[in-house]
Amino acid sequence: MNDDKLLLARLTDKQRQCERRQYPVCSDFLDPRQQALAAAHFGGGCCFWGGFAEAERRVLIFLPDYLEPLDVDAVAQIWPDEAACPLLALRAVPTAKQSGLTHRDYLGALLALGVQRGKVGDIMVQEEFADIVILRELADYLMLNFARAGRCSLRLELLPAAVLQAAAPRTESLRLNVSSLRLDAVAAVAFGVSRGSAAGAIAAGLLAVDGLPVSKADFQLAAGSKITWQGKGKVRLAEIGGKTRKDRLWLQIEKYI
Repeated sequence: MNDDKLLLARLTDKQRQCERRQYPVCSDFLDPRQQALAAAHFGGGCCFWGGFAEAERRVLIFLPDYLEPLDVDAVAQIWPDEAACPLLALRAVPTAKQSGLTHRDYLGALLALGVQRGKVGDIMVQEEFADIVILRELADYLMLNFARAGRCSLRLELLPAAVLQAAAPRTESLRLNVSSLRLDAVAAVAFGVSRGSAAGAIAAGLLAVDGLPVSKADFQLAAGSKITWQGKGKVRLAEIGGKTRKDRLWLQIEKYI
């Protein structure tokens, strides 16, 4: 059984649990490609939620017959009390000022503890802390064991998922120019590598656009496209401007920090 079939089998088990219990049941966090696969397979009667409207990693929630699919901003209202909500925000505050901790630092520390990637949603790194969306089942373990990220100690606080509604990721704005809107050309300038390196990474399956893997270097990007490069991070093509004197295109890139 391949990974996609295994995923759908696990999700089908969740759907059956919902039907038997007549109570909302949620999956682990899914990446955008897995969400697209699940949406095509299950159709209506379920919804995706990552704690806030712009979340990239989201759980799939199966709803009993008496509940209608809800707008993402109203999903938290499904559960009768806050303690029943399956998602929490784990706020990790570095004890050192100007720690410089990044998304990679927090995620790497979690994975080093043996935490499965599917148990953790988006990680929003702010100036003084990071809000990490987690499944409630993970909360006690992390409060006891998630003590450090990078070389910095952490102070932890569990918060209801409602605090994430206004969450926004930190980004750095870059103004760059490219020869074309091909994926290899844009990825090269956005991530600061040669075009050959970008093309090689695309061929190796390391890049995704809007959460879906892309294997062709000449894939054409559009304004708003999000490019994820495994091991390097994520950028968004915020705006496509006019041409330079050398007939190159100006781009406004948002780099996620």
